[in-house]
Amino acid sequence: MTEDNKHQHDHKHDHSGHHHALNAAFWLTAVFMVVELLGGYISNSLALMADAGHMASDVFALGLALVAQKITARPANTSMTYGYGRAKVLAAQINGLSLWFLSGWIVWEAIGRLNKPPEVDGMMVMVIATVGLVVNLIVMRWMHGSHDLNTQAVYWHVVGDALGSVAAIISGLVIMLTGWMPVDPILSFLVAGILAWGGWRLVKTTTLELMDAAPQDADYDRILACINQVEGVESAHHIHLWTLPSGKRALSAHIKLNEMDGWLALLPQLINELKACGVHHTTLQPEAHCHDDTSSVDALVVQHGQSN
Repeated sequence: MTEDNKHQHDHKHDHSGHHHALNAAFWLTAVFMVVELLGGYISNSLALMADAGHMASDVFALGLALVAQKITARPANTSMTYGYGRAKVLAAQINGLSLWFLSGWIVWEAIGRLNKPPEVDGMMVMVIATVGLVVNLIVMRWMHGSHDLNTQAVYWHVVGDALGSVAAIISGLVIMLTGWMPVDPILSFLVAGILAWGGWRLVKTTTLELMDAAPQDADYDRILACINQVEGVESAHHIHLWTLPSGKRALSAHIKLNEMDGWLALLPQLINELKACGVHHTTLQPEAHCHDDTSSVDALVVQHGQSN
């Protein structure tokens, strides 16, 4: 099996694994969302209903992730040369925005309940929230470790939901032991804050990727140093670094050489140096410096890597 075939096999296997995990998580979360919503209504707990609302957003996030995954699997064509990988980024951004809307709804309801806290069945809240926490931990285990932005968006939805379940458990325990009803809406503010933070994180990350910003964890100075240390390279300029829809880093740059004759020997060295820096798709344009003026002569453009 060649390296390219192995990569495609591993990619298909990884894609299939993510699809099955998302599908199972979707149905498990949807079933428990209904249980938690009914339990919150019967027990009169905003914390529990807020957690059910967050689970509803999880169901939405999982469904959107499944749709985006199917769109992403479509092959590239002449009108979409990079393929449909950005569908996952768009889905993740919509999921981030949905967290903000849910957070606002919880805050609105909590303010109203602070003025006149209703009676809450603490025992029912604790039991249902505990089961909800178990469900969230199972889904988190399925989603954990993925480098796919779409799956990460779902993961952070579920992390916030798990924290919401913890808040509901604490609320039920306090009500059982002390009868202090305001704890329910107060802890709902905490859940809302967690959701707002998670939404901001997703919206920021996806916006930067859609704008082709350099990866936040990329060391630009190290990458430039790796290029310049190759013998025969005079300098590098017009450097652009971004993330491809596949999640791989891409770089394009103009490489000014001491002698154009050495380009074919230098190219493999540059590719290896960039791979060591985490860049797996490169487009390099060599240039020979003209001694009679400050301009440069463009030469062959050489590409390495896959476009998606």
